[in-house]
Amino acid sequence: MSETGRPQPAISSEKLHYPAKYSWWPPILEKLTEKRDLTFKEAEEAAHRILRLLAWRDPEVTLVMAGFFGGLSSKTPTVEELAGMHSAMEKTKRVRFSFSVKKPIITAGGTGGDTLKTINVTTPAVLLAASAGAVAVKSGAAAFSSKTGATDLASNMGINVEAEPRVVKECVEKIGTAVWASAETYPWMRPLVDLRNKPCAPVLFPLMGSLRLMIATSLNPFSTRRQVRGVSTPQTQLVAEVFSRVGYERALVPLGYGSDESVRIDEFSNLGKTSVSELFSNGKIETYNVECEDFGISVGDPNEILAKETHMQNAQVAVDVLSGKDKSSRRDLIAINAAAILYLADEARSFREGYELASNAIEEGRAIRKVEELVNYSHGDAARLAKLRQHH
Repeated sequence: MSETGRPQPAISSEKLHYPAKYSWWPPILEKLTEKRDLTFKEAEEAAHRILRLLAWRDPEVTLVMAGFFGGLSSKTPTVEELAGMHSAMEKTKRVRFSFSVKKPIITAGGTGGDTLKTINVTTPAVLLAASAGAVAVKSGAAAFSSKTGATDLASNMGINVEAEPRVVKECVEKIGTAVWASAETYPWMRPLVDLRNKPCAPVLFPLMGSLRLMIATSLNPFSTRRQVRGVSTPQTQLVAEVFSRVGYERALVPLGYGSDESVRIDEFSNLGKTSVSELFSNGKIETYNVECEDFGISVGDPNEILAKETHMQNAQVAVDVLSGKDKSSRRDLIAINAAAILYLADEARSFREGYELASNAIEEGRAIRKVEELVNYSHGDAARLAKLRQHH
């Protein structure tokens, strides 16, 4: 205890020496070690500096990341802190889109961190929703916490995930969908993914749940105003509140469960209930549970939805589902998440109706044709997709 009776922080910033480029850091560290909330401006400035240093691959940035995101995680980030970090991420964008489409554009994704390592869900769900009438887009990166990341999957399906921005714009405006690498917009994304292979990774990343939250509430290269963003921890309400604070029009924030709450996935679940926080256009947020029967499906088999070992195998699963060959629990999992996108896009009045639209798109061949269109419009590898389609 100090002479004033106040508890001393676990790490005293006054006893540590930082290079001049980190002169802003000790006051932030002191507040976080005392579990005091940062202001919007403090969080924005700190996150912006960290992201720039990460983009430059500064050798000391991992220590500051651990202190910043670990400190936020230890006390739970506030809406204002996450909104400040959202503003910081917006400032780092090097590409800004403006689309000429009549329908609302939906972006979808998850934070990762599932306790059950499932197949890739969001990327095929976006393509399926687009084939059923929504304008739906997906950004992502190489595998971070999963076996196969969004860009790993899409590129193995033949989609060009590193297309030029003008090509991405054309894809969205002409065929209603795109899958694009986040690193094409955010210069710090590839350095962040590369940290997985550093010796510090096993210690660093488990401390930084707030990093996932920052990305969950801020990652949006397409600058859409509607989003489905899955989380793997019970923070759906918090994320929805941040979406409201930063100006989203509509949002769905699901947390899916298995047969019990120890099994969690960052999307709508076909294994048990899904807790959802929904942001409405009037600013109201409602949190409620969705059951499998609300989509009109039976509870699925958890063993059927486990991820495969290789990127190509996981791409094969997506193609088999979208082409109608795979009628297992994998299809239902992808279709219910497409249903949520269709609901948010105002193409369906309910999750059940969205599921029916998605199922019809598969059965009528529209889903796999949408993949073919995206491969062609993105100037991807049609032969790669053809090989997956011919697989038996």
